[in-house]
Amino acid sequence: MPTEHLIIAALVLLGASMIQAMIGFAFNLIAIPLLIWGGFSLAESVAMTSIPIFVQLSLNSWKLRHHIVVRDLPLPVIIRFITLPIGIALLYTINGLDTTLIKQFVGVILLGIILVQLFVHFKPREHLHHVWDIIAFGLSGMMLGMTGMGGPPVVVWLMAHDWNPMRTRAFVSILFLVSAPVQIALLYWKLGEQVGDAFVWGVAFLPLVIIATLVGIRIGNTFDKKRLEKAVMFFLFLTALVSIFSPYL
Repeated sequence: MPTEHLIIAALVLLGASMIQAMIGFAFNLIAIPLLIWGGFSLAESVAMTSIPIFVQLSLNSWKLRHHIVVRDLPLPVIIRFITLPIGIALLYTINGLDTTLIKQFVGVILLGIILVQLFVHFKPREHLHHVWDIIAFGLSGMMLGMTGMGGPPVVVWLMAHDWNPMRTRAFVSILFLVSAPVQIALLYWKLGEQVGDAFVWGVAFLPLVIIATLVGIRIGNTFDKKRLEKAVMFFLFLTALVSIFSPYL
């Protein structure tokens, strides 16, 4: 793997880890598009970020273990397990497309995620109909397998619930932690020859990710979180637009 690619990957993972620690989301929303722009394939980008995310989820789940409500998990986990292989199969197909098309595809997905999170809102309640569970976690599993960005459908689903913040954070952490080993195994089984090095470098960059996470936590405790979130969303919006219109730039 070229040295300049590894430097780009290190900088991307450093920045994404800091932002994740500062505002509590956006690791893959930032890392996946930027890694693709840095010369990595979609599959390599997903593989390289999967290990750092697994470590972060493990730490978060341990810290939030007393807030986990077990009854919340079985149906969402099962639905994601069913649709995750579909997403991996789509990734296998998409990964062979022209790089410009992949940039545009990821840009459209990212723009859709931003618009949904900004404009789709529901009145919070304790429970939703199971149809919404199937839609949200089915999409989440497919998007996780296909682009590594499986969080937004879950975020929208959670916005429709009147849970307290700690229950919400614990649910997200353990839901994604349970799915992560399955995602990694399926990714290696389906695209092992293409993503093997990316997995290795994902492990190699873990110390950098941990340091960036600790720094990000300190920064996040200093600045206004709402302003940080708005700045990150604006950056993601620009990234999506540049990705979509890249052939004309």
